Amino acid sequence: MQVSSALNPTRLLFSLIVLSAISLALSTATHGQATSTPTDNLGQLQARFQKEYQAIEYLFEHGPAKKVFPPDPRQRRIQWQQELAESFARAGATVDEILKLDPSDEAGWRELRETMSLYSRPTSPAKTRDVFGSGEVQKKAKLIDAPPADYPAAASKAKTDGEVRLRLVLAADGTVKNIFPIKGLPHGLAEAAMNAARQIKFTPAVREGKPVSQFETLSYEFRKGKGLKPYHPNPEFYF
Repeated sequence: MQVSSALNPTRLLFSLIVLSAISLALSTATHGQATSTPTDNLGQLQARFQKEYQAIEYLFEHGPAKKVFPPDPRQRRIQWQQELAESFARAGATVDEILKLDPSDEAGWRELRETMSLYSRPTSPAKTRDVFGSGEVQKKAKLIDAPPADYPAAASKAKTDGEVRLRLVLAADGTVKNIFPIKGLPHGLAEAAMNAARQIKFTPAVREGKPVSQFETLSYEFRKGKGLKPYHPNPEFYF
């Protein structure tokens, strides 16, 4: 995964995919030893994807700053980046299998596959990529209007506060794509942050005199029953 200072927004939210996976997996278990059907297989694959998705979240929660091996901090970061890339690749391969079964929400899964593919690419020279880090462009993308996220009723009822951190792409065509929550919250807060991110207006980054796509990380905080305007966290990945 490209993590240098350097996730087509998905209408199908990740939480809905996870909930669907749980529901279908339970349905599969209820059928016991019944003959396998495409629906059963779909449920099993979605349950597998859920576990792979959780493994990605775990890696973000346990970044190189929390490790002691290898001793060299640079090598720790490289190892972490490779583990992330491999985890995204495994999850993407599962999505490919799901798509072969023609799921009812195929468009959402295809958008998710695009995101998995982007983040499964290990670090590589900038000249070989079409999405760049903020340190690889001549002019960084500039946020013009970044609205705060709505505070869902479920979060208000549960009195849930905290931070949702998103990795995304500010694309050359002026759209926000490939949104991925690297730090989430329950009760609809992660989805609220993703919805807000899709509304961002910005001026694309410039490289070699042309508009280009740029990686971005944004934090959405929820405090005292309301969402705050997003900001650039520093550091991006260690929390």
